[in-house]
Amino acid sequence: ASAPAPPAPAPVAAAAAAGGAKAEKGKLRCKRFGCNKHFDPDAEPQEECVHHKAAPVFHETAKWWSCCTEKKAYDWEQFMKIPGCQKGTHSENADDQGKRYLGGSDLRGDCAPVRLDADAPRDPRHKLGDMRRGLIAIGVDGDLFDKVWGKLAAESGGDIDKVVTTFATRFGALLDNPQ
Repeated sequence: ASAPAPPAPAPVAAAAAAGGAKAEKGKLRCKRFGCNKHFDPDAEPQEECVHHKAAPVFHETAKWWSCCTEKKAYDWEQFMKIPGCQKGTHSENADDQGKRYLGGSDLRGDCAPVRLDADAPRDPRHKLGDMRRGLIAIGVDGDLFDKVWGKLAAESGGDIDKVVTTFATRFGALLDNPQ
């Protein structure tokens, strides 16, 4: 004799087992960041949804919402208790929220240090080096370039910026009037 078959699952359990988003009595689970409450999409008026506007961040043991960086948690229950920062209506669609979670590699680009000299003018020595490499690439002798820029530097009192400006002016004149 074989064991009796288990009872058929209730409709709610069957929907959950099939991967459906439906909960009890036709309710859906809200997909907005940090909400996860069940709501009736047909109810009027819609219940207010308190959620986060941006994805959660999981970095090492810390957890926080990328929109609320000042509130961090180190255990799951505390993380889930961080109150939402936006109010709206519940949504069954997660597609309109972008990336579902962020990790360490997502943070590195956003939190990378900003160069303080990013707006600074380029060092004339780098310009001179680029010019030398470019001229050598088209067949100009590197020693000739060194000799000419050395002479220009001596004439300008060692001001490399003036040397670069002189080169630019002379090359520009040659390109404007090819003979």
